[in-house]
Amino acid sequence: MSRTILRRALAAVSAVAALAATLAVSSAAPASAAGTCSINTPTRWTISSPFKTMTLSLASNCATGTHAAWEAVAGSGPVDLVVFDGTRTEPFDMFDDDPLGRWTWRPLACKDAALVEVCTQNTRTMDVRLGGWSGLTATRSGSKVTLTTSAARYAYSVHKFVPWTGVRGTVQYKAPTATTWTSFKYVYPASNGRYSFTYSMASVRDYRVVFSDTSVVWGHTSATVRR
Repeated sequence: MSRTILRRALAAVSAVAALAATLAVSSAAPASAAGTCSINTPTRWTISSPFKTMTLSLASNCATGTHAAWEAVAGSGPVDLVVFDGTRTEPFDMFDDDPLGRWTWRPLACKDAALVEVCTQNTRTMDVRLGGWSGLTATRSGSKVTLTTSAARYAYSVHKFVPWTGVRGTVQYKAPTATTWTSFKYVYPASNGRYSFTYSMASVRDYRVVFSDTSVVWGHTSATVRR
């Protein structure tokens, strides 16, 4: 078990205990409905550093003072949970060895400010992938233009960006006054993450390289270079 998963497990145990104490109701009477309460979460998340905190919030349909919790589920099971103990926002720590892929924030518990009435909760999903980066440089000698692309992705095993290999990028161009890009060459980064080629083009063009999303890395489009 990784240190991150262990920390999350311990935190979850404490949070569940706190939630149980908060939502405990002395009255034996059945709770009535108190409307709905929704959580706002990012639809996508990029892992590009060892640690980063996101801010989760309750939507406007949640009554003031609502006590609610959602559980984050990913991969083989629960990852963590977030508890709003009458608050509107809560920090949620993300680590670089957290599970990649689809996270589902599913309802766990919800009661009104008086801890009497229950409320209906929403379910949200979040796509978690590693960060990708790309760059492009261009030089000109007469009608010869040399383009060099670079690609990198975050690697949680070493906690930094490394050359992105085994992926295909697309070099695109357009006239300086145009708005539409045209794809004209595929590039495949070498072990250093770079790919270079030279071709003939007398007129000035804008260039960029595009790396599309993969199942575990978010794609990236480089800045535009004019040559």
